[in-house]
Amino acid sequence: MKLSAIAVGMLALVSFGSTPARHQPAPAALVANSHTPEAAKRIALVNPHYPVNVANDAATLAAHVNAARAERGIAPLTRDETLDRFAYAKAVEMAARGYFGHTDPDGITFNDRLTAWHWPTQYAAENIAFDRDEPSAHAAFMNSPPHAQNVLDPNERKIGVAVVTVGEHATFYVEDFSQ
Repeated sequence: MKLSAIAVGMLALVSFGSTPARHQPAPAALVANSHTPEAAKRIALVNPHYPVNVANDAATLAAHVNAARAERGIAPLTRDETLDRFAYAKAVEMAARGYFGHTDPDGITFNDRLTAWHWPTQYAAENIAFDRDEPSAHAAFMNSPPHAQNVLDPNERKIGVAVVTVGEHATFYVEDFSQ
């Protein structure tokens, strides 16, 4: 069963101090997949704005997933509207609450969210990233064996993708997979 969450390749966040925003380095990339529960990580956002959906990057991320699958002879995934909404809800929540993780600060897990959404199968997985841009997020997923396993699982048939930004180089990427 592909549920829960673990931080894989988790990097320390950059300390922002009091330097003006335009001179501050971007936060380090964070990636996690939904295999074992983990505690939410607080993120210090620099000059955040209201979460904004970046639909073009979500479409590009889904295309990159299918390209990676095609390179290996694996059938493409179909975008699923419900999984897209599920992914979007997660991305917006992390952005609005300033945390990173499959488990939210209140202890709600990936499995809890699937149950609340009445998802019809227990065969599901999720990749999340907090990164500077879509190519970097996709590369982080593909360079991490547990994330790449989710992307390349031949048993999956559907994908939901969301990309939500709250500032320059402060973007949340969510990929949800299912049968």
